[in-house]
Amino acid sequence: MKKLTDKELQIMEVLWDNGPLSTRDIILHLPDTTVHFNTIATYVRRLEQHGMIGHEELSPRFYLYHAAVTREQYISRMNKESIDRFFDGSYMDFISRLVKHHEVSIDELKELIKMVEEE
Repeated sequence: MKKLTDKELQIMEVLWDNGPLSTRDIILHLPDTTVHFNTIATYVRRLEQHGMIGHEELSPRFYLYHAAVTREQYISRMNKESIDRFFDGSYMDFISRLVKHHEVSIDELKELIKMVEEE
């Protein structure tokens, strides 16, 4: 799974939030609706080539696009790749960095441990 560009991620967010849509409908849901149709169509084709989205052909020139991976699958994969790349796969090193740089408090860690124990 590839890391998405900002525009690709916007398109995925639209599909995750709204379900299957045509290219024109995707454009209507984007923050910047002045984007040219062909530009978005190119992003959509790229996302499909990378297995991020799929389509259903309703007629020869009309497709509905849908997310082929969930938001959770994408987030999990990107987190894993980042931890592998920057922390040699060590989640402990990642979490200790968050604590050292005060990005996560001890109380938050305790709450996380409690959540895990309750699962």
